Amino acid sequence: MTGPSLIRLVQDAAEDFTKAAGSNDLWRRLHNHLGNFGIAEAVYGTESLPDPTREVALLFNSINPAWLEAKLSNGLFECDEYVRSARIDITPMLWSDMALIEAMSPEAKLSFSLDVDYGILSGVSIPMRFANGLGASSIGCHAKGVALPEFDRIWQMHGDSVTAIVNAFDAALRRDHVGELFPLDADERECLLWLAAGLGQKQVADRLNLSDKQVEKRLGKARRKLKAVTTTQAVATALIFGLIDP
Repeated sequence: MTGPSLIRLVQDAAEDFTKAAGSNDLWRRLHNHLGNFGIAEAVYGTESLPDPTREVALLFNSINPAWLEAKLSNGLFECDEYVRSARIDITPMLWSDMALIEAMSPEAKLSFSLDVDYGILSGVSIPMRFANGLGASSIGCHAKGVALPEFDRIWQMHGDSVTAIVNAFDAALRRDHVGELFPLDADERECLLWLAAGLGQKQVADRLNLSDKQVEKRLGKARRKLKAVTTTQAVATALIFGLIDP
């Protein structure tokens, strides 16, 4: 689908996304639009400063929850070649790509075997980038019950439409519902904001008339909410997702 039809389709989806009452409603609306292409299930995550060696912060999943639990509990999700590639590349990857399958590491092949066991085979992984490449999102779209050749045919015909729609979803999520994803309170934002402006942690404490311990407590909560290992990473994440604006 190209030209005016594609533009209209994407515009309709983007307009619909603005009406979402929250992130869960937005996720539901995305499925309504993807269902037009035989895609019934998906798994989505977003992160700042993408790093294939770091644990993935998943946000939404509508694929078989037992499959996802098996992936996570066995440490196979980050080993998934499509997940890894989506964090370092910007090219959509069909799950039927035999070249990618044949080149998998032993760990990735274990992850792929789990997909085979659960019948999670027909679909595509779509990487997305924002904030000049400092932020990365990706979505795995699964066409349940659709044979690999049939999904590849659907993708050949409608891949541009699907990609545009999931990009519109990703933008709407970060624009309208980012506070639900990372629920920082005003005190945590304030500490991160001063750090982003160049102050050290002790200077932040002095400026806010707080003890170092009080500031560290606020920053610890912020790190957990932002899924950051360090305070520097927490500040970067807050900036990249537009949670603070120094």
